[in-house]
Amino acid sequence: TQTTPEVTNPTVPRQQILLCAWCAVPVVLLIGGGLLLAGLWPPPRPTDSAETIAAFYAGDPFRTRLGLALMIAGAGFILPWAASIAAQTQRIQTCSPALTMVQIAGFSVTTLLGVASMIGWSLASFRPGEVPPEITRAFSDMGWFFFVFDWSPPFVWYTAVAIAILGDRTASPVYPRWAGYLTLWVALLSAPAGAMIFFKTGPLAYNGIFAIWIPLAVFFIFIVVMTPLTIRAIKYPQSAAQQPMSS
Repeated sequence: TQTTPEVTNPTVPRQQILLCAWCAVPVVLLIGGGLLLAGLWPPPRPTDSAETIAAFYAGDPFRTRLGLALMIAGAGFILPWAASIAAQTQRIQTCSPALTMVQIAGFSVTTLLGVASMIGWSLASFRPGEVPPEITRAFSDMGWFFFVFDWSPPFVWYTAVAIAILGDRTASPVYPRWAGYLTLWVALLSAPAGAMIFFKTGPLAYNGIFAIWIPLAVFFIFIVVMTPLTIRAIKYPQSAAQQPMSS
């Protein structure tokens, strides 16, 4: 006798990917809200004395720790959210599997470094007043270095997404072409953060406009723009991305 193959419900994986895409909401709320609640925004000045930094962490340690706890919870949601984008670009015929793997590696390392920054700030807030101020400032600086100086993994991630989108030459592309150019701009505007190691003052210091304000702003813009586009792409039939463009 011939066995009948099991019929799977195609809406189940689609619902799972949609759930991943909606993880953008806790990313924005928990990381953004936690950063403000912890009092870490705007960032301190790299030239602040050890006593000033130690006094900040000793001022309202519960609020700072609560904000950091929210941030580290939100960081985990970056993984499923970014995976939902990789899953959609994988549908593009011209997207090499290598690009998908680069995306996965890129957002995984980006998330890891982001979590490391929160751990650094958490260490600074853990024993304020119990350790020398220089140690508290060192942990605080470590947090900002992990948060700002790690520009290359997100740059590679953004670039891989952009290349995949711009390579989609089908009649019904998974993502609109302008989203690829936007993602390239996000990548380029994130790169100046790499110069922060040379400056303690000015726009390229870790509290400067080019080092953190613009890179962080474009990261949230990337989330806000790509999330509805990803949700729309998930709802498209798989065949929609396979129709070649008419010449």
